[in-house]
Amino acid sequence: MRAGTRRRGWVVALVVLAFLGLYVGVVATYALTETQSTGSSCLPADDLPTDRITLSFTPQSVDAAGERISGSLDVLSFGPAADADERLRGPLTIYLSNVETSRTLTYEPGTIPSAQTVRLIAEGEIERWPVDVYRSPVAIIAVQNADTAEESVVPLEVCGTPHVPGWTFRSETSEATSQLFTVNGIPADEVVIIAQRSVAPVTFGVVILVLMIAMPVLCLTIALRVLRGRRKAEATLMSWMAAMLFATIPLRGFLPGSPPVGSWVDFLVVIWVLTGLVSALVIYVVAWLKWGPDGERPRGAPGAVTVPVAAAAHGGDGGSGGGAAD
Repeated sequence: MRAGTRRRGWVVALVVLAFLGLYVGVVATYALTETQSTGSSCLPADDLPTDRITLSFTPQSVDAAGERISGSLDVLSFGPAADADERLRGPLTIYLSNVETSRTLTYEPGTIPSAQTVRLIAEGEIERWPVDVYRSPVAIIAVQNADTAEESVVPLEVCGTPHVPGWTFRSETSEATSQLFTVNGIPADEVVIIAQRSVAPVTFGVVILVLMIAMPVLCLTIALRVLRGRRKAEATLMSWMAAMLFATIPLRGFLPGSPPVGSWVDFLVVIWVLTGLVSALVIYVVAWLKWGPDGERPRGAPGAVTVPVAAAAHGGDGGSGGGAAD
């Protein structure tokens, strides 16, 4: 008895420690993801390069279904396009490709530049949730004194200050690969902005999927044991299984990112969860018909045996009278 009690105590302690370890791991993962997503790759204003224009792109939202990345584009430094007082020497035009909004940003001398909202066209597949990745190659070039004989290409670079909950960003730069814009024989540089889901929402979605998988496993375990006659068949458990079935759809809709119907997660998890729950319900109905208690038929129903009250009373009197005669 003492050995069994100690064993159960160790099992409970291990379960508690495993739960605490999982809890700490999830919290640490979320904190690490948030720290990485709020990091900035732009230098301070005092350290900005003077040999090129510095642009800052700040993502604001990711429309996975529409394959768009929205953000604001701001000029941090005009670099060689400005004079000693950091003012533009001449009109500056920045040309962009692969954007849904205006592809031309114009800055006049003596004006203070303001952030421009841009909506990048991204390539990705939301059906691959939660491992979907969105890439937006943007060709960009800066021209000073555009449409004049003195126009010149000004070098530039793009940095980022990304912070969109649930997403992480990175960028890749390839020089002189785009032929969309060419000024004086110089092609535009290309910046590829890449957005993918962070670890925290992916972990949350995986936990929900694991919980969904656990439901048919529990229901099938109970149904099979009842079918084998190892447990008593109770009709009330069928309502519990039906509740599990109807709870699957709300859990499916609670997945972060709202993947559309027909995503790979539906074919790999959801459809099999529904199949398992319906199978468990069918097996339990068969077990209940096999092992469940028979119902009592009401009086007057076909096949019911009834005994007249008068006959029963007469038989009782005759028995008592015969006993007296004897």
